[in-house]
Formats: sequence, structure tokens, C-alpha cells
Amino acid sequence: MESSEEAAVEKCRIHLRPGTLRDAPPATLHLLPCEVLVNRPTPVQCFFTPAIRQGPDGLEVSFRGRRLRGEEVVVPPSLVGYVMEEKGEVLVGKDPSVGSSNDDEPEQQELVEPPEALERDFDRFFGATGSFSRFTLWGLETIPGPDARVRGALAWPRLAAAVSRRMSPH
Repeated sequence: MESSEEAAVEKCRIHLRPGTLRDAPPATLHLLPCEVLVNRPTPVQCFFTPAIRQGPDGLEVSFRGRRLRGEEVVVPPSLVGYVMEEKGEVLVGKDPSVGSSNDDEPEQQELVEPPEALERDFDRFFGATGSFSRFTLWGLETIPGPDARVRGALAWPRLAAAVSRRMSPH
């Protein structure tokens, strides 16, 4: 029997468009200590154009009257970060009566998976819109410390490689 947490999780399968990784232009990123209640592309640059100052302990900026303090974080040398965006896809080989016949819908694309394996409400397609090797991490009033979640996420590849080396038979 599923727990209430498991029942609340939406199940989906993610498909990455590899060609978008090669063409992703460099992006300037800021990780802000706030939540934007939007689930679509948003022109953030119209609302956040930071006048960054170098303070005694790191970077400083004001955002909507609040002081943010931050620092530049470098992605580990063997990795690249990507800004991903969901790309609407028309599933080849599916019943045309399923979904809309809207002219705004993207053209059909050849899919690697067999068409019968794809489901409109289950499969989601993503492509890269930008790439980065560094970003600015901001905290409210203080610089995010070493326990910040993003730092933990960046440490995982190195930790996983070390565990893998340790666990592999010699």
C-alpha cells in the first residue's frame, strides 16, 4: 500500500534533447533566497538587475529594499550546469484525437523511444536554454554558509566518485 507521500508524487518520465546541450549559450545566473510563484518562463531580468557591490565580507546587493549578501560559486571542473526548459512535443505515432490540434503546438519530431512507449500525460521533454560554469549564490542578510543545499548538491559528484572508487574491486 502506498503512503500518503508516495500517492502525492506525480509520476513522469523525463526526456532530454541532447542537441540542445551543444548549442546552449552561456547564461548569467543568480540563486536568490526567495520563491517565484510562476511555472512558466518569466522575464526575471526586467525585475532583477543587480548593482552588485564588493563588501568587506563578499558581494552585496539590494533586492526590493532587502540586503542580500552572496558569493560566486564555481561548478566543479569536470561538470557543466545547464538551464533547462520544458519543450512541448507532439508524440509521433499517437492517436491524433488525443490532445489539441492547436497551430501553436510544435512540429512533430522523431523520437528515440518507440511511440507506443510514450504517453502524453506521463512523458515530459526538456532542452537546454543556457549553460553555466559559475553562478552567484545570495543569502538574506548573510552569505549562505557551507551547509547550503546547493553546496551539498555540488559536492555529490565528487563524493559519489570517491565512494565508487572505494567500493570497486581492485
